[in-house]
Amino acid sequence: MSDFKYSITNLKPVEPVNKVNVTFPDGATREFPKGITGLDIAKGISPSLAKRTVAMALDGTLCDLTDVIENDGIEAKPYTVAIDLYVQGDELVADYSRSSPQARGPVSATLGVATGAVYNGILHLTDPTIPKNSGCFRPIRVVSPPGRVTNVDYPNPLVAGNTETHPRLANIVIGAMAACVPERAMASESCTGTNFVFGGNHPDHDEYFACYDIMSGGWGGRFGHDGNDCVIAINGNCRFNPTEVFEARFPFRVEECAMVTDSGGAGRWRGGLGYTRTLLATKVPITGSQCSDRHEVKPWSLFGGHPGGNGGTLIQKAGSADWLTVKELYGKVSSSKFANARFEPGDRIRLTTPGGGGYGEPDDRDREAVREDVREGYVSEVAARELYGLE
Repeated sequence: MSDFKYSITNLKPVEPVNKVNVTFPDGATREFPKGITGLDIAKGISPSLAKRTVAMALDGTLCDLTDVIENDGIEAKPYTVAIDLYVQGDELVADYSRSSPQARGPVSATLGVATGAVYNGILHLTDPTIPKNSGCFRPIRVVSPPGRVTNVDYPNPLVAGNTETHPRLANIVIGAMAACVPERAMASESCTGTNFVFGGNHPDHDEYFACYDIMSGGWGGRFGHDGNDCVIAINGNCRFNPTEVFEARFPFRVEECAMVTDSGGAGRWRGGLGYTRTLLATKVPITGSQCSDRHEVKPWSLFGGHPGGNGGTLIQKAGSADWLTVKELYGKVSSSKFANARFEPGDRIRLTTPGGGGYGEPDDRDREAVREDVREGYVSEVAARELYGLE
């Protein structure tokens, strides 16, 4: 399929005037009704391309993968997200039926979000020239019974179905397809936006301030390439919040902002690194909430790689040397999902994002690449010896 790619090059009117000819890159021409648009033509072409790409990869094989959301912030229990992929006739079926029942907390996804995650994952694996329109989605059928974490029913909450669950679902689609197209798949990325929300009354302006801060994590290693460091989750497009802007707008001082050594899973192609940021509350009390994940469940790896590092949220109260979770300090159910934690002036909050999973056996990593990782601070000397066998 890669030897012949369609594109819309021109629309030329011909006789009779109610027809147009479209010339394709291989020189072939087709006749279409007058008034048709390039988008209309692409919608007709794209399903065929998508079908052939996916059908050739699966070839009747059932591909499946599961992952775990560690909790919903209300109950201290995990929720499984599971995907089964197979070709049925001329359709790719993506079946979420093995996923857990919907949660009381906000981690469940709507069917629209779960469907979009399948499209997201599949389009990352197929021909990048396929137009992103309804035509390329037509051969994909998504199944999820109502009342699941992948098809939430009213009145259960769903806000984190976008920020936390969508990346999990898109990633398990990619991971499931790794058995069919290993050269296109990647190990798991961080799959969380960290989502730290805080507010209070600003001492300099005598008005309320609020911030929804999104942080980025490591992406998974993939065939031929290490994972990207500190990149937003697969369904996002948010940039890093500059420290200077952050400190100018909010009564926090950023005491540390650095990538986390060894957070990328070891592998022939290692996972990307997450990062950590330490905030000092300076002048006024601040109320904070968070909806995150991966504090307990690591990003998964592929083909003998090692999982990525966990994220975390720790708090150091003013005058104390101890770093504690909100479970330990405030009796919250979850360290990654909590509401209305109060931070006093002098308190510190340390937010850490997960790294990506590794791809392939660490012993197969190029020795000079490991040495370069140590020189750059991506991998510690201890990990280079113990995980990569560097002498």
